[in-house]
This record gives sequence, C-alpha cells and structure tokens, in this order.
Amino acid sequence: MRTVQMDVPWTGEESPRLARLTRHWKARLEDFEPGGPQVLLADQERGQVLAAFPEHDTDRLRARLERRGVRARQEGETLRFFLTPEMPFEDLDYAWGCLNEIY
Repeated sequence: MRTVQMDVPWTGEESPRLARLTRHWKARLEDFEPGGPQVLLADQERGQVLAAFPEHDTDRLRARLERRGVRARQEGETLRFFLTPEMPFEDLDYAWGCLNEIY
C-alpha cells in the first residue's frame, strides 16, 4: 500500500515547488462536486492546506484515509494537510483518489 504522509509540517525553506504542490492540492480538493470539501486555507509558503468536510464526520473520514495510507492532521472539524517540496505530484493524485472513493 502506498503511504502519503501529510501530517507533519514542513520546516524547511520556502520553495517554488512547494507553492506549486499546494496550489495543486487546493485545486484537487476544489474539484469535487458541490457539497465537497471547503478549502479554508492554502498557505503556499508553508505548504499547508486546511479543509472542512461538511456533513461528514471528520474523525471517521481521517481514519478511512489513514487505512488507505493517507495521513493528515485532524484539527477539530477540519483536516490540515502538510506538503513538502519532495512530495511527488502523484502522491497528491493518489490522496485525491482515496478521498474521492470515500467521500
């Protein structure tokens, strides 16, 4: 099973690649049908995306993602996704696919 670790903050330098990855993940989350995830924050400098999942149990959603190898940090009723410059774009597409299957 593939593992996509998005629960540990990036502490390195600002990176153009990190900004591109953050924009890509934000766009993937916004690619859902109406009623999908709500992106509350997309910080390109720090590689963080904060999203709410209306009408879904966030803890259950996080646990189901984790069973598929996608790790994110739960903060109340939101999930915070931390990206790193080394993360392949394919990891984000895999995470989106997992989220799409269970959402």
